[in-house]
Amino acid sequence: MEITAQARETVPVPLIKNRNFILLFLSAFLSSPGYYVYLIGAEWLMLSLSENRFYFGMLFLAASIPRLLLLSSGGVVADRFNKRLILFISDLSRAVLILVLIMFLITDSVTAWHLITLAALFGISDAFSYPVINSLTPMVLEKNQLQRGNSLIQMTAQISPIAGPALGGTLIAVLGFTGVFTVAMCMLFIASIIVLFIRLKKEDEEERTIQTPWADLKEGLVYAKKNQLIISIVSMAFFLNFFFTGPFTIGIPIIVKDIFAGSAVSLAMVQMSMGVGALLGAVFLAIKAFKKPGVMVVRGLIGLGVIYTIIGTSETLILTAGLVLVMAFTMQVVNIPIMTMLQQTTEKRMLGRMMSLLMTVSTGLVPVSYAATSLLIAVGVEIQVIIMVSGLIITGIALNTLRNKRLKAFTPEE
Repeated sequence: MEITAQARETVPVPLIKNRNFILLFLSAFLSSPGYYVYLIGAEWLMLSLSENRFYFGMLFLAASIPRLLLLSSGGVVADRFNKRLILFISDLSRAVLILVLIMFLITDSVTAWHLITLAALFGISDAFSYPVINSLTPMVLEKNQLQRGNSLIQMTAQISPIAGPALGGTLIAVLGFTGVFTVAMCMLFIASIIVLFIRLKKEDEEERTIQTPWADLKEGLVYAKKNQLIISIVSMAFFLNFFFTGPFTIGIPIIVKDIFAGSAVSLAMVQMSMGVGALLGAVFLAIKAFKKPGVMVVRGLIGLGVIYTIIGTSETLILTAGLVLVMAFTMQVVNIPIMTMLQQTTEKRMLGRMMSLLMTVSTGLVPVSYAATSLLIAVGVEIQVIIMVSGLIITGIALNTLRNKRLKAFTPEE
């Protein structure tokens, strides 16, 4: 059968031959691990600088507040300006911030407050990079390639907790903190340069009606209200992230150092196990497509709550690492289909704002989560108890999603 010219135009370029997607993939492949190399260095440096674990919690709180406050603005900026340039500036600025930290280390003047301030500046950068990378992906792919493309991009994010902590923990042991931060800086710098070579089609950079940033933001909110799938998802994520993010992010390093008496390598092992699980989940979803992805999301949420609860009862480092691996796999079964569903149901001109809205609302309570976790630890509540109770609440929220008919009935576009 002869293929017409019109049909040929609609045949999507295979992912492996899609130049823009490969460049985006390579940039993310360096940027995400580079950030994790920095993160494990910053976490262990903070734990080494002060015995007060409240400061450790502040490290995450400081990053989350500016990220939350500026995410909506980041979405507006992503839809109004050159996405490639924004991503370049974001990665480059993070490399510069790490360079500043290296200078503090060289002069032996680094303090806990320096790390907290740098974390806040990283949060500002994140607020602009997140909407951009998640709105660039559907611009370089066809709709029926989105789950696979998102899975591959997520692989880079999930290789990060494998390669990042492994490299970071090794560098801390061999070269010290200066070495680990130097490698992180170089990875982010190279990632920023790769982004400059991405070229979008003219229709993807179409002229938009000029209006004020406030009008852009208002337009995004009105658009979201009409998409009941978005409302359904962010409402659920709003509460889930409160009980998961703070206890887990702050809790795991404290458990490794204070309860299991581990080292930086021990922390790297647990973080690597999370990366392995998430990578396996991303590979699984790159291969396997579901007719009812919403049903998988609901099942994954229930499994996530149960496994998270069990982590709070774990008594060994190895068991904790294994549970974290399974939990990370389950998280991918939830996160990737949700991202794909939103991208498939959103107009390209609104992608930046919708991605930032998802992140803003779903993480709205994250700073409170960090603060609440830090305060509970400060008054003497054991971190394992905090995680176990949070896991039980997450399981309850997940069971409630069984009644979400809109989510379970979603059918992806072919």
